[in-house]
Amino acid sequence: MKAKGGNRQLRIALIGLCTVAIVLGFTTGSIMAQDDTLSHEEYLKKEAEKQQPPHKRPHTAELPTGGHSNLAEAATNPIANLVQFQVQNAYSWKNHNSSGYSNVLTVQPVIPFKLPWERVPLLVTRTTLPYVRTPDLGAPIGRKDGFGDTNLLMLALPKLKTKGMQLGLGFNSVIPTAGDNEFTGSGKWQAGPSVIYINMRTPKLQWGMFAYQLWSVGSGSGGSGRPDVSRLSLQPFITKHFDGGWFVGSPDTPQTYDFESNKWTWALGAQAGRVQKFGKQPVKWFAEVLYNPEDNNGPT
Repeated sequence: MKAKGGNRQLRIALIGLCTVAIVLGFTTGSIMAQDDTLSHEEYLKKEAEKQQPPHKRPHTAELPTGGHSNLAEAATNPIANLVQFQVQNAYSWKNHNSSGYSNVLTVQPVIPFKLPWERVPLLVTRTTLPYVRTPDLGAPIGRKDGFGDTNLLMLALPKLKTKGMQLGLGFNSVIPTAGDNEFTGSGKWQAGPSVIYINMRTPKLQWGMFAYQLWSVGSGSGGSGRPDVSRLSLQPFITKHFDGGWFVGSPDTPQTYDFESNKWTWALGAQAGRVQKFGKQPVKWFAEVLYNPEDNNGPT
């Protein structure tokens, strides 16, 4: 009973964190980790820039996250010096070795923090909380739904001498907020290193690689009898920007190798979207199509 009660309190705390992130995300589309003192003329200039569409508005962050020609390009960079709040819904109308659709709704606040070190001046945090509805797994299980595990990513960004490139080094962790629901979460506390490289030296083009490893380091509620986790995720990416805030690119989903089952899980596809203003708030919207090659090891 204590484990379930503690897990409930943990979920409430995470929901509260996401609520704070929503407020931050919808009240600012600017740089968070910056404390410049502006003259009156500079203030008027910045206010005028805020009225421009995102594909024309400058992104004035200094190193290590400089190099974007405008806010639209910064919004597609996962380690840009921007407060962001993302809501994604992934609907699968067909699933391997199971019946019917599945759905995953994800909230993802991205919040940067200024650090006191000149060589490593910025920390970017990204928290991902999913709500999962499984496909029909057959009698007597049927469909299951509930919160999934929460992913907390922290990347420190060092200054690089080479312009147009960014590097993030840090820590990735998973909190078993799915509790004893074995169909929406792993039941394991997980942790491991993460790294991201981004190249922006070609105008209107971003490409790079995001990689992280996760190992189980403990069991959560109902997770003591479940398999350990050892998983490597590799996400090569490329994004091409066009006039008007439009962009196309690779999907926001990694290719994953599970060392426990010695099996790759592939995610093939593409995405397209736009960064534009709704009222005064810059908003990035996009759609993507994914295909997972079929396997015979259970529902996916």
